[in-house]
Amino acid sequence: MQKYQKYIPIAIVAFIFYLATLYWKSFVSLLGAIIKASSAIIIGLLMAYVVNILMIQFEKLYQYIFKKKYQKAKRPLCIILSYLSVVALFGLLVAIIVPQIIDATELLLKNSFKALSPYLNNLSKYPQLRTFITPIETFLSDLSKGSLSSTSTDMLKHLFTGASGLLTNMTKVLTSIAGIVTTLFFGFMFSLYLLGSKETLLAQLNRVLKVYLPKAYPTISYVAHVFNESIKNFVIGQVTEALIIGVLAALGCTILRFPYALMVGALIGTTALIPVLGAYLGALVSAFLIFTISPVKAIQFLIFIVILQQFEDNLIYPRVVGTSLGLPGIWVLASITVFGGVFGFGGVIFGVPITSALYTLLRNDLHRRMKQRRKEVMTSEE
Repeated sequence: MQKYQKYIPIAIVAFIFYLATLYWKSFVSLLGAIIKASSAIIIGLLMAYVVNILMIQFEKLYQYIFKKKYQKAKRPLCIILSYLSVVALFGLLVAIIVPQIIDATELLLKNSFKALSPYLNNLSKYPQLRTFITPIETFLSDLSKGSLSSTSTDMLKHLFTGASGLLTNMTKVLTSIAGIVTTLFFGFMFSLYLLGSKETLLAQLNRVLKVYLPKAYPTISYVAHVFNESIKNFVIGQVTEALIIGVLAALGCTILRFPYALMVGALIGTTALIPVLGAYLGALVSAFLIFTISPVKAIQFLIFIVILQQFEDNLIYPRVVGTSLGLPGIWVLASITVFGGVFGFGGVIFGVPITSALYTLLRNDLHRRMKQRRKEVMTSEE
Protein backbone atom coordinates (compact mmCIF):
# COMPACT_ATOMS: atom_id res chain seq x y z
CA MET A 1 0.00 0.00 0.00
CA GLN A 2 2.84 2.35 0.83
CA LYS A 3 4.35 2.12 -2.65
CA TYR A 4 1.09 3.49 -4.11
CA GLN A 5 0.89 6.48 -1.75
CA LYS A 6 3.12 8.63 -3.98
CA TYR A 7 0.54 8.32 -6.76
CA ILE A 8 -2.34 9.60 -4.61
CA PRO A 9 -1.60 13.35 -5.21
CA ILE A 10 -1.37 12.68 -8.96
CA ALA A 11 -4.71 10.88 -8.90
CA ILE A 12 -6.33 13.72 -6.95
CA VAL A 13 -5.04 16.34 -9.41
CA ALA A 14 -6.19 14.22 -12.37
CA PHE A 15 -9.65 13.82 -10.83
CA ILE A 16 -9.94 17.58 -10.19
CA PHE A 17 -8.85 18.26 -13.78
CA TYR A 18 -11.48 15.79 -15.03
CA LEU A 19 -14.22 17.51 -12.99
CA ALA A 20 -13.09 20.93 -14.23
CA THR A 21 -13.24 19.70 -17.83
CA LEU A 22 -16.64 18.05 -17.36
CA TYR A 23 -18.18 21.05 -15.63
CA TRP A 24 -16.11 23.76 -17.35
CA LYS A 25 -18.83 26.43 -17.59
CA SER A 26 -19.84 25.97 -13.98
CA PHE A 27 -16.18 25.99 -12.96
CA VAL A 28 -15.53 29.26 -14.82
CA SER A 29 -18.66 30.83 -13.29
CA LEU A 30 -17.62 29.73 -9.80
CA LEU A 31 -14.08 30.99 -10.34
CA GLY A 32 -15.41 34.34 -11.61
CA ALA A 33 -17.70 34.67 -8.58
CA ILE A 34 -14.80 33.91 -6.21
CA ILE A 35 -12.54 36.46 -7.94
CA LYS A 36 -15.30 39.08 -7.89
CA ALA A 37 -16.02 38.48 -4.21
CA SER A 38 -12.32 38.72 -3.33
CA SER A 39 -11.52 41.62 -5.69
CA ALA A 40 -10.73 43.96 -2.78
CA ILE A 41 -8.26 41.42 -1.35
CA ILE A 42 -6.62 40.91 -4.77
CA ILE A 43 -6.30 44.67 -5.29
CA GLY A 44 -4.89 45.02 -1.78
CA LEU A 45 -2.30 42.32 -2.48
CA LEU A 46 -1.24 44.04 -5.71
CA MET A 47 -1.06 47.44 -4.01
CA ALA A 48 0.96 46.05 -1.12
CA TYR A 49 3.35 44.18 -3.42
CA VAL A 50 4.15 47.21 -5.58
CA VAL A 51 4.31 49.69 -2.69
CA ASN A 52 6.48 47.26 -0.70
CA ILE A 53 9.24 47.62 -3.32
CA LEU A 54 9.28 51.36 -2.70
CA MET A 55 8.84 50.97 1.06
CA ILE A 56 11.95 48.78 1.31
CA GLN A 57 14.02 51.60 -0.20
CA PHE A 58 12.55 54.13 2.25
CA GLU A 59 13.32 51.78 5.15
CA LYS A 60 16.94 51.48 4.00
CA LEU A 61 17.17 55.27 3.85
CA TYR A 62 15.52 55.58 7.28
CA GLN A 63 17.97 53.04 8.72
CA TYR A 64 20.90 54.92 7.22
CA ILE A 65 19.75 58.27 8.70
CA PHE A 66 18.53 57.22 12.14
CA LYS A 67 20.56 54.00 12.65
CA LYS A 68 18.78 52.14 15.49
CA LYS A 69 16.81 55.11 16.78
CA TYR A 70 13.02 55.57 16.52
CA GLN A 71 12.45 52.02 15.23
CA LYS A 72 8.75 52.05 16.15
CA ALA A 73 8.15 54.95 13.77
CA LYS A 74 10.04 53.38 10.86
CA ARG A 75 7.31 51.19 9.38
CA PRO A 76 4.35 53.66 9.65
CA LEU A 77 6.43 56.56 8.34
CA CYS A 78 7.83 54.54 5.42
CA ILE A 79 4.33 53.32 4.48
CA ILE A 80 3.03 56.89 4.48
CA LEU A 81 6.00 58.14 2.43
CA SER A 82 5.59 55.29 -0.07
CA TYR A 83 1.92 55.97 -0.70
CA LEU A 84 2.47 59.73 -0.78
CA SER A 85 5.18 59.21 -3.41
CA VAL A 86 2.83 57.15 -5.58
CA VAL A 87 0.00 59.69 -5.21
CA ALA A 88 2.35 62.61 -5.90
CA LEU A 89 3.71 60.93 -9.03
CA PHE A 90 0.20 60.15 -10.27
CA GLY A 91 -0.95 63.71 -9.55
CA LEU A 92 2.07 65.14 -11.37
CA LEU A 93 1.35 63.03 -14.45
CA VAL A 94 -2.31 64.07 -14.44
CA ALA A 95 -1.35 67.74 -14.01
CA ILE A 96 1.01 67.51 -16.99
CA ILE A 97 -1.09 65.39 -19.36
CA VAL A 98 -4.76 66.33 -18.77
CA PRO A 99 -4.56 70.14 -19.31
CA GLN A 100 -2.60 69.66 -22.54
CA ILE A 101 -5.13 67.13 -23.82
CA ILE A 102 -8.00 69.51 -22.97
CA ASP A 103 -6.26 72.40 -24.77
CA ALA A 104 -5.57 70.24 -27.82
CA THR A 105 -9.18 68.99 -27.90
CA GLU A 106 -10.56 72.53 -27.65
CA LEU A 107 -8.24 73.65 -30.45
CA LEU A 108 -9.30 70.69 -32.60
CA LEU A 109 -13.01 71.41 -32.07
CA LYS A 110 -12.49 75.11 -32.74
CA ASN A 111 -10.62 74.46 -35.98
CA SER A 112 -13.16 71.83 -37.03
CA PHE A 113 -16.05 74.22 -36.42
CA LYS A 114 -14.34 76.93 -38.48
CA ALA A 115 -13.78 74.48 -41.32
CA LEU A 116 -17.36 73.15 -41.21
CA SER A 117 -19.21 76.41 -40.55
CA PRO A 118 -19.69 77.30 -44.26
CA TYR A 119 -21.30 73.89 -44.81
CA LEU A 120 -23.45 74.12 -41.68
CA ASN A 121 -24.88 77.46 -42.83
CA ASN A 122 -26.04 75.85 -46.07
CA LEU A 123 -27.71 72.80 -44.48
CA SER A 124 -31.18 74.36 -44.62
CA LYS A 125 -31.00 74.46 -48.43
CA TYR A 126 -31.23 70.65 -48.59
CA PRO A 127 -34.86 69.37 -48.54
CA GLN A 128 -33.81 66.05 -47.01
CA LEU A 129 -32.98 67.83 -43.75
CA ARG A 130 -36.42 69.42 -43.43
CA THR A 131 -37.66 66.14 -41.91
CA PHE A 132 -35.47 66.79 -38.87
CA ILE A 133 -35.74 70.57 -38.76
CA THR A 134 -39.57 70.88 -39.09
CA PRO A 135 -40.50 69.20 -35.75
CA ILE A 136 -38.08 71.48 -33.91
CA GLU A 137 -39.50 74.59 -35.62
CA THR A 138 -43.06 73.44 -34.82
CA PHE A 139 -42.20 72.83 -31.19
CA LEU A 140 -40.61 76.28 -30.79
CA SER A 141 -43.59 77.90 -32.52
CA ASP A 142 -46.08 76.13 -30.22
CA LEU A 143 -44.13 77.23 -27.17
CA SER A 144 -44.31 80.85 -28.28
CA LYS A 145 -48.10 80.54 -28.77
CA GLY A 146 -48.69 78.80 -25.45
CA SER A 147 -50.38 75.71 -26.96
CA LEU A 148 -48.93 72.36 -28.02
CA SER A 149 -49.88 70.51 -31.20
CA SER A 150 -49.72 66.74 -31.62
CA THR A 151 -46.26 67.05 -33.17
CA SER A 152 -44.97 68.96 -30.15
CA THR A 153 -46.65 66.50 -27.75
CA ASP A 154 -44.97 63.55 -29.48
CA MET A 155 -41.66 65.36 -29.34
CA LEU A 156 -42.02 65.97 -25.60
CA LYS A 157 -42.86 62.28 -25.05
CA HIS A 158 -39.67 61.30 -26.85
CA LEU A 159 -37.69 63.80 -24.81
CA PHE A 160 -39.08 62.52 -21.50
CA THR A 161 -38.53 58.90 -22.56
CA GLY A 162 -34.94 59.69 -23.47
CA ALA A 163 -34.44 61.59 -20.21
CA SER A 164 -35.81 58.64 -18.22
CA GLY A 165 -33.46 56.25 -20.00
CA LEU A 166 -30.58 58.65 -19.45
CA LEU A 167 -31.41 58.89 -15.74
CA THR A 168 -31.49 55.08 -15.47
CA ASN A 169 -28.12 54.79 -17.21
CA MET A 170 -26.65 57.53 -15.01
CA THR A 171 -27.87 55.67 -11.91
CA LYS A 172 -26.18 52.48 -13.12
CA VAL A 173 -22.95 54.35 -13.84
CA LEU A 174 -22.96 56.07 -10.43
CA THR A 175 -23.66 52.73 -8.71
CA SER A 176 -20.81 51.13 -10.61
CA ILE A 177 -18.46 54.00 -9.71
CA ALA A 178 -19.48 53.73 -6.05
CA GLY A 179 -18.74 50.00 -6.14
CA ILE A 180 -15.31 50.60 -7.67
CA VAL A 181 -14.47 53.29 -5.10
CA THR A 182 -15.58 51.01 -2.25
CA THR A 183 -13.48 48.12 -3.59
CA LEU A 184 -10.43 50.36 -3.95
CA PHE A 185 -10.90 51.71 -0.43
CA PHE A 186 -11.10 48.26 1.16
CA GLY A 187 -8.18 47.12 -1.02
CA PHE A 188 -6.16 50.09 0.22
CA MET A 189 -7.00 49.30 3.86
CA PHE A 190 -6.07 45.65 3.32
CA SER A 191 -2.75 46.69 1.77
CA LEU A 192 -1.97 48.83 4.83
CA TYR A 193 -2.51 45.80 7.06
CA LEU A 194 -0.30 43.62 4.84
CA LEU A 195 2.51 46.17 4.76
CA GLY A 196 2.31 46.82 8.48
CA SER A 197 2.59 43.17 9.50
CA LYS A 198 4.24 41.48 6.50
CA GLU A 199 6.95 39.75 8.59
CA THR A 200 4.36 38.24 10.95
CA LEU A 201 2.14 37.06 8.10
CA LEU A 202 5.07 35.50 6.21
CA ALA A 203 6.26 33.73 9.37
CA GLN A 204 2.76 32.33 9.96
CA LEU A 205 2.50 31.17 6.34
CA ASN A 206 5.89 29.45 6.52
CA ARG A 207 4.92 27.77 9.78
CA VAL A 208 1.68 26.41 8.27
CA LEU A 209 3.49 25.10 5.17
CA LYS A 210 6.21 23.44 7.24
CA VAL A 211 3.66 21.67 9.43
CA TYR A 212 1.17 20.53 6.79
CA LEU A 213 3.49 20.17 3.76
CA PRO A 214 6.90 19.35 5.24
CA LYS A 215 8.21 17.50 2.18
CA ALA A 216 6.89 20.00 -0.37
CA TYR A 217 7.90 23.08 1.64
CA PRO A 218 11.42 23.47 0.14
CA THR A 219 10.01 23.26 -3.41
CA ILE A 220 7.16 25.68 -2.65
CA SER A 221 9.59 28.11 -1.02
CA TYR A 222 11.98 27.91 -3.96
CA VAL A 223 9.23 28.45 -6.58
CA ALA A 224 7.75 31.36 -4.60
CA HIS A 225 11.22 32.94 -4.33
CA VAL A 226 11.78 32.66 -8.10
CA PHE A 227 8.38 34.18 -8.90
CA ASN A 228 8.91 36.98 -6.37
CA GLU A 229 12.33 37.87 -7.81
CA SER A 230 11.02 37.78 -11.40
CA ILE A 231 8.03 40.02 -10.67
CA LYS A 232 10.08 42.43 -8.53
CA ASN A 233 12.84 42.73 -11.17
CA PHE A 234 10.21 43.22 -13.86
CA VAL A 235 8.48 46.05 -11.95
CA ILE A 236 11.76 47.82 -11.17
CA GLY A 237 13.10 47.35 -14.70
CA GLN A 238 9.86 48.42 -16.38
CA VAL A 239 9.55 51.59 -14.28
CA THR A 240 13.21 52.45 -14.94
CA GLU A 241 12.79 51.86 -18.67
CA ALA A 242 9.59 53.94 -18.77
CA LEU A 243 11.32 56.80 -16.97
CA ILE A 244 14.26 56.71 -19.41
CA ILE A 245 12.10 56.60 -22.56
CA GLY A 246 9.84 59.36 -21.19
CA VAL A 247 12.79 61.67 -20.45
CA LEU A 248 14.37 60.97 -23.87
CA ALA A 249 11.05 61.65 -25.63
CA ALA A 250 10.61 64.97 -23.78
CA LEU A 251 14.20 66.04 -24.50
CA GLY A 252 13.91 65.07 -28.16
CA CYS A 253 10.65 66.97 -28.58
CA THR A 254 12.17 70.02 -26.90
CA ILE A 255 15.27 69.96 -29.11
CA LEU A 256 13.24 69.39 -32.29
CA ARG A 257 10.70 72.02 -31.17
CA PHE A 258 7.64 69.80 -31.25
CA PRO A 259 4.59 71.13 -29.36
CA TYR A 260 3.51 69.62 -26.03
CA ALA A 261 7.05 68.33 -25.34
CA LEU A 262 6.56 67.83 -21.58
CA MET A 263 3.14 66.21 -22.04
CA VAL A 264 4.50 63.88 -24.75
CA GLY A 265 7.31 62.71 -22.46
CA ALA A 266 4.92 62.10 -19.54
CA LEU A 267 2.39 60.30 -21.74
CA ILE A 268 4.93 58.05 -23.46
CA GLY A 269 6.65 57.34 -20.14
CA THR A 270 3.33 56.35 -18.56
CA THR A 271 2.18 54.10 -21.40
CA ALA A 272 5.67 52.55 -21.61
CA LEU A 273 4.81 50.70 -18.39
CA ILE A 274 2.92 48.35 -20.72
CA PRO A 275 5.59 45.99 -22.11
CA VAL A 276 6.74 46.38 -25.75
CA LEU A 277 3.61 48.05 -27.19
CA GLY A 278 2.98 50.72 -24.55
CA ALA A 279 5.30 53.42 -25.93
CA TYR A 280 3.71 53.10 -29.38
CA LEU A 281 0.25 53.70 -27.92
CA GLY A 282 1.48 56.85 -26.18
CA ALA A 283 3.20 57.96 -29.40
CA LEU A 284 -0.02 57.60 -31.43
CA VAL A 285 -2.01 59.71 -28.94
CA SER A 286 0.79 62.29 -28.85
CA ALA A 287 0.96 62.40 -32.65
CA PHE A 288 -2.78 63.06 -32.81
CA LEU A 289 -2.46 65.95 -30.36
CA ILE A 290 0.49 67.41 -32.29
CA PHE A 291 -1.57 67.04 -35.46
CA THR A 292 -4.02 69.61 -34.08
CA ILE A 293 -1.17 72.14 -34.18
CA SER A 294 0.70 71.05 -37.31
CA PRO A 295 0.21 67.94 -39.48
CA VAL A 296 3.82 68.28 -40.72
CA LYS A 297 5.12 68.31 -37.14
CA ALA A 298 3.03 65.21 -36.40
CA ILE A 299 4.68 63.28 -39.26
CA GLN A 300 8.13 64.44 -38.14
CA PHE A 301 7.28 63.38 -34.58
CA LEU A 302 6.31 59.86 -35.72
CA ILE A 303 9.63 59.53 -37.57
CA PHE A 304 11.45 60.66 -34.40
CA ILE A 305 9.51 58.14 -32.25
CA VAL A 306 10.30 55.26 -34.64
CA ILE A 307 14.02 56.07 -34.39
CA LEU A 308 13.81 56.49 -30.60
CA GLN A 309 11.89 53.24 -30.24
CA GLN A 310 14.52 51.34 -32.24
CA PHE A 311 17.17 52.76 -29.90
CA GLU A 312 15.05 51.76 -26.91
CA ASP A 313 14.27 48.24 -28.17
CA ASN A 314 17.85 47.39 -29.10
CA LEU A 315 19.79 49.13 -26.33
CA ILE A 316 17.73 50.31 -23.35
CA TYR A 317 15.13 47.53 -22.93
CA PRO A 318 17.56 44.57 -23.22
CA ARG A 319 19.96 46.16 -20.72
CA VAL A 320 17.41 47.49 -18.23
CA VAL A 321 14.55 44.95 -18.35
CA GLY A 322 15.93 42.01 -20.32
CA THR A 323 19.02 41.64 -18.15
CA SER A 324 17.06 41.85 -14.90
CA LEU A 325 14.63 39.19 -16.10
CA GLY A 326 17.09 36.97 -17.93
CA LEU A 327 14.42 36.35 -20.58
CA PRO A 328 15.22 36.33 -24.31
CA GLY A 329 13.32 38.89 -26.42
CA ILE A 330 11.41 36.24 -28.40
CA TRP A 331 9.90 34.90 -25.17
CA VAL A 332 8.88 38.42 -24.09
CA LEU A 333 6.89 38.85 -27.29
CA ALA A 334 5.46 35.32 -27.08
CA SER A 335 4.34 35.81 -23.47
CA ILE A 336 2.58 39.09 -24.31
CA THR A 337 0.81 37.47 -27.27
CA VAL A 338 -0.33 34.34 -25.43
CA PHE A 339 -1.19 35.81 -22.02
CA GLY A 340 -2.75 38.90 -23.61
CA GLY A 341 -4.94 36.73 -25.85
CA VAL A 342 -6.12 34.58 -22.94
CA PHE A 343 -6.35 37.07 -20.05
CA GLY A 344 -6.65 40.42 -21.86
CA PHE A 345 -4.90 43.53 -20.55
CA GLY A 346 -3.94 41.85 -17.28
CA GLY A 347 -2.20 39.12 -19.26
CA VAL A 348 -0.17 41.74 -21.14
CA ILE A 349 1.05 43.23 -17.85
CA PHE A 350 1.72 40.04 -15.88
CA GLY A 351 2.56 37.67 -18.72
CA VAL A 352 6.22 38.72 -18.96
CA PRO A 353 7.22 38.20 -15.29
CA ILE A 354 5.27 34.93 -15.11
CA THR A 355 7.00 33.66 -18.25
CA SER A 356 10.33 34.82 -16.82
CA ALA A 357 9.74 32.84 -13.63
CA LEU A 358 8.72 29.71 -15.56
CA TYR A 359 11.75 30.14 -17.83
CA THR A 360 14.06 30.44 -14.79
CA LEU A 361 12.54 27.35 -13.14
CA LEU A 362 12.91 25.32 -16.33
CA ARG A 363 16.47 26.54 -16.94
CA ASN A 364 17.60 25.79 -13.39
CA ASP A 365 15.96 22.38 -13.43
CA LEU A 366 17.58 21.60 -16.79
CA HIS A 367 21.01 22.62 -15.48
CA ARG A 368 20.49 20.54 -12.34
CA ARG A 369 19.52 17.46 -14.34
CA MET A 370 22.43 17.89 -16.75
CA LYS A 371 24.84 18.25 -13.83
CA GLN A 372 23.38 15.16 -12.17
CA ARG A 373 23.63 13.28 -15.45
CA ARG A 374 27.31 14.19 -15.84
CA LYS A 375 27.99 12.99 -12.29
CA GLU A 376 26.27 9.68 -13.02
CA VAL A 377 28.31 9.25 -16.20
CA MET A 378 31.57 10.04 -14.40
CA THR A 379 30.65 7.61 -11.60
CA SER A 380 29.84 4.82 -14.06
CA GLU A 381 33.14 5.36 -15.93
CA GLU A 382 35.09 5.03 -12.68
